[in-house]
Amino acid sequence: MKQFTKILIANRGEIAVRIIRTARKKGIRTVAVYTEADRMSLHVSQADEAVFLKGTSLDETYLNQQLLIRIAVEKKAEAIHPGYGFLAENASFAEAVAKATLVFIGPEPEQIRLMGEKNTAIELARSLNIPVLESVRGTKNELPEKAKEIGFPLMVKASAGGGGKGMFIVSSEDKLQTALDRAERQSIDYFNNGELFIEKYISNARHIEVQLLGDNHGNLIHLYERECSIQRRFQKIVEEVPSAFSDDDLRTKLCSAALKIGQAVAYRGLGTVEFLVDENGDFWFLEMNTRIQVEHPVTEAVTGIDLVEQQLSVAAGTPLQIKQSDIVLNGHAIEARICAEDVEKDFRPSTGVVEKLWFSKLAGLRTDTFIQEQTEIPPFYDSLLAKQIVHAPNREQAIDLLWHSLSETAFAGLQTNIPFLLQLLADSRFRKNEISTSFLNNFPFQHLENSVSMAAAYLFFHFFRHKKQAENLWQHIGFWRQNMHLTVWIDGRETEFGTLQHQKGIDIYFQDKKYSFEEAKWDDQKLELKIDGLAAVFFIQEKQSETRIFLLGKSYSVRSNLVHGQIRIEKKEKKLQKHFQQKIKSGLFGKVLSLEVTPGNQVEEGAVLLTIESMKTEFRILCPQTSIVKKVHVGAGEMIKDGQLLVELEEVTSRNVQLQLTVVKGETFTKT
Repeated sequence: MKQFTKILIANRGEIAVRIIRTARKKGIRTVAVYTEADRMSLHVSQADEAVFLKGTSLDETYLNQQLLIRIAVEKKAEAIHPGYGFLAENASFAEAVAKATLVFIGPEPEQIRLMGEKNTAIELARSLNIPVLESVRGTKNELPEKAKEIGFPLMVKASAGGGGKGMFIVSSEDKLQTALDRAERQSIDYFNNGELFIEKYISNARHIEVQLLGDNHGNLIHLYERECSIQRRFQKIVEEVPSAFSDDDLRTKLCSAALKIGQAVAYRGLGTVEFLVDENGDFWFLEMNTRIQVEHPVTEAVTGIDLVEQQLSVAAGTPLQIKQSDIVLNGHAIEARICAEDVEKDFRPSTGVVEKLWFSKLAGLRTDTFIQEQTEIPPFYDSLLAKQIVHAPNREQAIDLLWHSLSETAFAGLQTNIPFLLQLLADSRFRKNEISTSFLNNFPFQHLENSVSMAAAYLFFHFFRHKKQAENLWQHIGFWRQNMHLTVWIDGRETEFGTLQHQKGIDIYFQDKKYSFEEAKWDDQKLELKIDGLAAVFFIQEKQSETRIFLLGKSYSVRSNLVHGQIRIEKKEKKLQKHFQQKIKSGLFGKVLSLEVTPGNQVEEGAVLLTIESMKTEFRILCPQTSIVKKVHVGAGEMIKDGQLLVELEEVTSRNVQLQLTVVKGETFTKT
């Protein structure tokens, strides 16, 4: 069987680490590439060789086609694996790789070109009598008139788009032009192609996709479907196999339609055909992704097939060694994406350095990540930190296992979406599979109060760290009183706790309720307690002047004077400003995409001042109150940092109210 001896991985993050793992298993040497921000990424240390990419922009580094090919040639690699994102679906790159007498580990360039352009892929599906949504294409100036053929609500999409970029739901005609403007800008920025199209929007639909695998010898099989309906801002958050919605009839129809598309283009390699499925089981072709998917591990879990190994084998020219009859679904798998986001601040990107890291080690759990302690999380790339994949006999057990694994995972140094994922997995509608692509639109994150647990965990930790033997905890307390009274400040609010020591632990009395904490276990900064009989896992990080305690993905700062019975617990959130906000500062690292105001503009409350891109997501900075723009401190295209001054505002007075322009709800118009 033919096999590569060395490959270059033209990517970063967890997918680079994932590829290295299989390559090492197959005895294939790997060459990694990395930037300064990725110096502490695991793919750099795990690859056999690593080459530093000079430069700060993507065009200079991970999108620099000629540089990547030159490195592959110099390092005597035989093939290039593009991973996902970046150049993975770039037909020109695939052609350039072949021209350099290297192998592109993926489909043929013409297959990428045909299926990567949404309009041509839709036309192919239509010609094969596969249902497609009603759609029209054109420029942003042509589409408002054509939209009348579709009706509202509708979806604006970038023709060359993917990954949720250039996609906007439009509920009414008056919001269409703004959506078209934003979609065109994103399409040009991300895909160098401003062509758009609009299609009918189906509410309460599911996103179900089928995994294909083909070779150069006419063999093509499917590996069943994945349910990817849990999405936020068109980005998948949780994926599972199989779809609990699909019965045998729907599963057969979807897989047959996907195979028909793949066979029509003699597809080679891994590919995913995506469908929209409504409540009645009717479905429509959406698009085909000509690469490995982020969510591929759930398919691997239930089929037992290493998809990266199959990619390497097919690219080397080997015929498929597995047949359709070999593919059997075993149990249920679910994946959750852990992202660097602050869920309490509208999922704002969180950047920084990972100071301390705890990953769950539960049986049945797989964690794919590129993170280690001291890894930097910069604003230039997407926010994905890790994926946790669980495999269990059924969906209910898989959900429970994933919840417990996430509850035993924590990051110090930055915020993550783990609290949101835990709340989602515990939701009764999710557990009953009452989901759709719009499920998260009406899923408000609840800010849970954990102050009692924090106080108890701190008390246990304070005494357990001095405990060397297994004798009774309370022998080591010294100044402890049978009924100790605690004054606890929670984010500056004073409250009173009563405590009662007993043989197994401690009871805390708060607001006429009793909370029992017992059976403490302390091991390597990990504290396990039972709270009213239910297990909870805390992670502890001691710093110079504080103790950081992590519970259910959230972190708290705790300071104390226990001799006087005092504990301070803070989440370090910024308080809302009640006064006139004169200086608008950035709350994240990123790049200014556009400025909507100039000095002298009168701006209404809620209007857009500027748009910032961070971790491949756009954030519109809104005006906090009706104001006059005094000074703009940044320009379009400029890289900015957290805390940087963006815009200065001044109050509207009779002196400055005579202005030419007013900005309202993100649109600029001449005042009459």
